[in-house]
Amino acid sequence: MDNVTLGGSGLQVSRIAFGTWQLSPAWGGFDEREAIAAIRYAREQGVNFFDTAQAYGFGESERALGRALRDDLDHRRDEVIIATKGGVRVDENGARVRDSSPQWLRDGLEKSLEALGVDHIDLYQVHWPDSSTPFAETGEALQQMVDEGKIRHVGVSNFGPGQIDELSRTRPVE
Repeated sequence: MDNVTLGGSGLQVSRIAFGTWQLSPAWGGFDEREAIAAIRYAREQGVNFFDTAQAYGFGESERALGRALRDDLDHRRDEVIIATKGGVRVDENGARVRDSSPQWLRDGLEKSLEALGVDHIDLYQVHWPDSSTPFAETGEALQQMVDEGKIRHVGVSNFGPGQIDELSRTRPVE
């Protein structure tokens, strides 16, 4: 399979990414054996880019992906590109809330690392813009996690061009 360069990251990724939003009971359930077989088949076909998010079952999707790619993640980590997203949490009423505060991003990243069974995320994305947290605070937190080696590259999901520009003033979105 042909690879392409992902944005400004320099990451070489397959033209097709395997998305895992459906690997969560929140979306009606799934057969984990079939999901793992599909992920492994995609890998055999040359897919090296896998996208997930903490909000996809709050760990369920990430754990399933980690189990499916365990051999690659343990022995060929540099051949697999893992993208995940943070910045969504469940509040006391069970509602999903956008939260890209430094504390929540840090907590979410640590949970994602544990769920996937990895020591770093190749592409960590802020899932949704959070109007209650200044982009500068979000950017500073992301940069700190990059500096620590827990994130290699930063991205966003569901952001408009102006929001990307604003976040990029503190931490470039790749």
